[in-house]
Amino acid sequence: MDISALEAFKMIAETGSLTRAAERLHVSQPAMSAALKKFEAELGAQLFDREVNRIRLNAAGELALERVNAVLRAVEKLREDVRRAAGQGQTLCIAFCDPGVRWFSAPRFAVARPDIDVRDDLYEGDEAARLLKERVYDLMVTPAPLADSRILSRPFLRDRVFLSVPEGSPLAQKSSLSLRNIPAQPFLYPQIGGYFLTRMEQIIAGEGLPITLVKNNYNVTQHLIRTTNFLAAISTLSSDLRNDGEHRVRIPLTDPELNVLYYLSFLKAEREKVRPFLQWAKACEAPE
Repeated sequence: MDISALEAFKMIAETGSLTRAAERLHVSQPAMSAALKKFEAELGAQLFDREVNRIRLNAAGELALERVNAVLRAVEKLREDVRRAAGQGQTLCIAFCDPGVRWFSAPRFAVARPDIDVRDDLYEGDEAARLLKERVYDLMVTPAPLADSRILSRPFLRDRVFLSVPEGSPLAQKSSLSLRNIPAQPFLYPQIGGYFLTRMEQIIAGEGLPITLVKNNYNVTQHLIRTTNFLAAISTLSSDLRNDGEHRVRIPLTDPELNVLYYLSFLKAEREKVRPFLQWAKACEAPE
């Protein structure tokens, strides 16, 4: 029995399909079927109840999956310990739902834990639970807790969107403002994707607001913010990477969609692997 057999069994259990498991492990479906048959023969028991177009774990399979998860965790820990002993740091793959929280977190954690190789990414959509269960990422920063029995979600950082307004604008006198009450005019936003841009686009399109989002790459948007009187948006966590110039003021937007508490979401089985980030996050404070 080798590690690949354990990983194949785990993938079949998680996908409920020999075909999907084969696709994700990049092997043929007959090879996957043969691997499962061999694995069951080695254990002396059938692990799945076969149904039309689907297989489900039976009681023996549930027990086997629990033990296989423990073995694979131990193997991963072995790999990390050996890499560390050989002078290679642990690798942690983290995905963020918005650039602001990514820009705030990734460099600070890298400074706090230089021994860990951080591979950070940006994701969009509602596939966080699937990406975690397929081990695409070790940890994901999500805009809400994930409702999945295999996943833990812990509160992390708050973030909100501010309106960046030229000092001469009538809006500059406002103490707060709703996106829904902004008069018709261009609105600068860097083409960087993420949670806040998606929410703003949904509000503007869904309610027919007279706002025109002007999206360019980050550097062009920065130049336009400093040299025009167009409105712009900035979040708390992205503020240390933005230079809007001295002629602008920031006004908090009151729309609930633009005020978020981020969560750290990870598989329960990966708790030890992500512990360094969790420990760092406890002492992490966002700028006011």
